[in-house]
Amino acid sequence: MRNAVAFANNDVATIAWSYGTKPEGCMGFALYRIDSKGKETVLPSHAVFPGQTIAPKQTTDQFPIQKFYWKDVYARLEGNRTGNYTFRYKVVPLEGTPGALKPMTSLPILTTNEVTVSGVCSSSITAVFNRGIISTQHVSNALKGKVSTKSLLDQIKVPGNQLRKDLAGDILKTLTDFVSRAKTSGSIYASLYELTDVELIQSLAGIGSKLKIVLANIVAKPTTGGSEEEAGENDDAKSTLEASGASLLFREPPSGHIVHNKFLIYVDASGAPQAVLTGSCNWTDTGMCAQTNNSIVIQDKQVAARYMAYWLKLQADEKGHEAGKPFQDAPLRTFNSTGKKLNLDKGTDEASTLTSYFSPNTPKQRSKAKGAEVSPVDMQDLSDRIMAAKHAVLFLAFIPGSPSITDFAAAAQKANKDLFVRGCVTSPDAAGNFYYDLKGTSPPAKQKGVKNPPAPQDARVISAKALGDKVPEGWSKELLKAGFAITHDKIVVIDPFADDCVVVTGSHNLGYQASYNNDENLLMIEGNKKLAMAYATHVLDVYDHFAWRWSLDQGTSADANLKTTPDDWLNWYFDAKGNIKTAQLKFWLQATV
Repeated sequence: MRNAVAFANNDVATIAWSYGTKPEGCMGFALYRIDSKGKETVLPSHAVFPGQTIAPKQTTDQFPIQKFYWKDVYARLEGNRTGNYTFRYKVVPLEGTPGALKPMTSLPILTTNEVTVSGVCSSSITAVFNRGIISTQHVSNALKGKVSTKSLLDQIKVPGNQLRKDLAGDILKTLTDFVSRAKTSGSIYASLYELTDVELIQSLAGIGSKLKIVLANIVAKPTTGGSEEEAGENDDAKSTLEASGASLLFREPPSGHIVHNKFLIYVDASGAPQAVLTGSCNWTDTGMCAQTNNSIVIQDKQVAARYMAYWLKLQADEKGHEAGKPFQDAPLRTFNSTGKKLNLDKGTDEASTLTSYFSPNTPKQRSKAKGAEVSPVDMQDLSDRIMAAKHAVLFLAFIPGSPSITDFAAAAQKANKDLFVRGCVTSPDAAGNFYYDLKGTSPPAKQKGVKNPPAPQDARVISAKALGDKVPEGWSKELLKAGFAITHDKIVVIDPFADDCVVVTGSHNLGYQASYNNDENLLMIEGNKKLAMAYATHVLDVYDHFAWRWSLDQGTSADANLKTTPDDWLNWYFDAKGNIKTAQLKFWLQATV
């Protein structure tokens, strides 16, 4: 089957194509972006044939794509420049020799469907992703050889800085625009874990008394000889917001708990909740610019009312705690103990079902004693949905712990060997959990004073890596992280091309610990294909970025040159009979069936 298909979210477009069989004699593909007015632009390339030097502005018609799927990471920038965000793509097979390539006469040119680079996924749902991967050649070049955390932070903390804008993408405007709803009418109720970015603090302060916020009291680690009361991470935000007239409540958890929400509710002038913003993005410069993150806006009265009820429970629980009652007391845990199903976009082609969960949702906090644990209601739902997956499970996570998404994905992969599972995490131990669960083994026991070697990893679920000591010729060393997180999304996508597709997102770290001990929110949205494809595009964008770097870290050759004969690269995708053997290409082409 000859076909080409494109997918997009607000940040990137992904293109996949096939000729149904091995395209004999093909040296690769030139890829063209075609806007809605018919203007064609050949996409850039960052690979060369052996003996050649990577140069600025080189293109895929000279240095072809030797793959069957590609990302157009410049689509959003082109839209920002021209105001035109709607594109299709032309795939041109090439033959010949390096330096003398031309379109093939034996194979046709393929053209994709039209896509719009936008966060709008239905009348009620808008989802946006940042471009917070800092292990890129773009960031290394922007740091001008000073590849360090300090060099990066010095730029991304400054409002208006170009690198800050590049990395934040649409997420900064999404956050500030939501706050701005209350400038003319209504108010904002917020629950935030971290609030340190100057521009975001000023955005919230700009609505003054229209803001009511439950803010985490994150106390800095005591320093030697420090004062009795150490400064907290959110203290500056607290001072600024109180001075603006905002109503602020500091939520102070005991050890072993984090108040981890990142959501806002817009309430209209009559006091009726109207919309919610949630997701994984902390309101910090690193959250926007130095980690992968997502934010989702849901314009629905039922969902907003559900979040409002939870916010009031958080407020009551904190006031009770300050009066001497237990933290995360029974009324909060009881309210959270069941999820709630709501219908979105009812009666339209975009109709979907949203299931809302909040944490903590167990009767008690997590016990330190080892033994069997009751599965939290939200994690049981997630595990059941993953085990029911027919085609694909894709995810991004930070440090989910165990049991968590990595255990659920491994169980599903063991039960269905044909299931397409791909995940990327910050924590090497989390990737190791997937490996051990998949193999049915356990990590070696820890011995006092002995450091265990890094856990092995399966290529389907990896930890994020950057170009460090092993840098291909023509490439520069990269910065992996600026803080603890690299992949900070908490995302699961199940069967994105199916009618019953599922997207899971929110602040929840996708493991038992968050359900037992943390203030969290989690959404499971079923049936919105556009949303599912947007999230799948993001997950595989991030996974693909780190997969090559991970393979180099595992000992793969650092040769990043293009191959000089067709079979040298085609045999990676096709078996001896000419059938597709690469799982990811098979996955993307499911959308054409």
